[in-house]
Amino acid sequence: MTSGEVSEQSERLLKQLSESGQRLIGYFYPHIPLELLMAHDFMPVLVWADSTVSGAYEGSLQTFACSFARNIFSQRVRDQLSVLSGFIFPGNTCDSLQNVGDIWRVRFPNDIFFRLTYPAGGAGRAAVKFLAEELRILSKGIELKLGTGFSREELRRSADFVGRFRWAVQFIYAARLINPDVVSYSELAKAVRGFLSVPSLDSLATAEALLSKVQKDMDAQGHTDSVEKLSASLLERKIETPITPEETDSPRIVVLGGMVEPTDIAQLMESTPGGSDSAIVFDMLSFGFKTVFTDPLSLDGDPFEEMARATLKAHLEPTQEGLQKRLDFLKGMLSNLSIDGVIVCEQSFCDPDQFEAPSLENSVTDSGIPALRLPMDPEMSDKSRLSLRVQSFLETLASG
Repeated sequence: MTSGEVSEQSERLLKQLSESGQRLIGYFYPHIPLELLMAHDFMPVLVWADSTVSGAYEGSLQTFACSFARNIFSQRVRDQLSVLSGFIFPGNTCDSLQNVGDIWRVRFPNDIFFRLTYPAGGAGRAAVKFLAEELRILSKGIELKLGTGFSREELRRSADFVGRFRWAVQFIYAARLINPDVVSYSELAKAVRGFLSVPSLDSLATAEALLSKVQKDMDAQGHTDSVEKLSASLLERKIETPITPEETDSPRIVVLGGMVEPTDIAQLMESTPGGSDSAIVFDMLSFGFKTVFTDPLSLDGDPFEEMARATLKAHLEPTQEGLQKRLDFLKGMLSNLSIDGVIVCEQSFCDPDQFEAPSLENSVTDSGIPALRLPMDPEMSDKSRLSLRVQSFLETLASG
């Protein structure tokens, strides 16, 4: 199933939920505490780039706006997001997302608009305090503009709900590093996308059914303890112990990048001659690992500080400080997880991606591992060229 088909499926489901009375709120940057929005009795909906929509260079946007920003703006121009009661835009992430939010507010003044500004640093005390205050402001704004207050009881329920999803997919991510044939990368990517698009009981059940299958297989192969330890290491971003993966016919490839669609990567690999999505043993994408491996929400202290702390402990994006930490984590993966090749994806016209990609590529090649740098856009408009480059890269890996 392509990302376009997934988008159409999600759009139908969101329409059904809206007609049934469920209130929906959209967000664009994946690092947001879903529990906060659910505590206000809203279903949080991640607005993905839609591969069936052309990101037009229309008069409202500068021609060099990133492909992701153009795509989501085009969705709004085409009135595809009418089921959403409001939109939460990120601040201090990247110029394109921040600017498209400003243009959006002017172009569509009747939309309910919120801004959540993230600190540029890591999870230090000052950063946690700053983000906690931003979350309080967002919470008050939702109550004032959309009429639903913050419920601690709903926060407890949502923390358990979201925590179950994260535990399930974290285990699956770790299991695939040991044996990628246990479940395809396509299935994992689809389960993650399904939950982030519509975090419903059905999407949670899909992820947990996948977990049950993987747990059964890992237990039969005697890998359960190793998977749990590896999952914990990934959550802490400290890969210090080598693993012994199961032998497979495919090379072991890691995909790096920012706000690139995992299901598109899986479909690209499947459609490439000689390719298989099982070759992708791990991703370090914003809509994959970077969002999935977020700490469970603690309810012991101030809820806004706890949400801020969990959010900031996730893997930092190129727009944040801490490049060396990201490179150290990458080196630990390359040294200990038997990786054969790395694909560095770049969102077209994305300044953060293009600033960080050279450092990632250099770190990979310094480790003696082949790397492929792959610029792309959400519409996969040059899929044939991308497939040809991936095919050439796979042939290089096969030749040793």
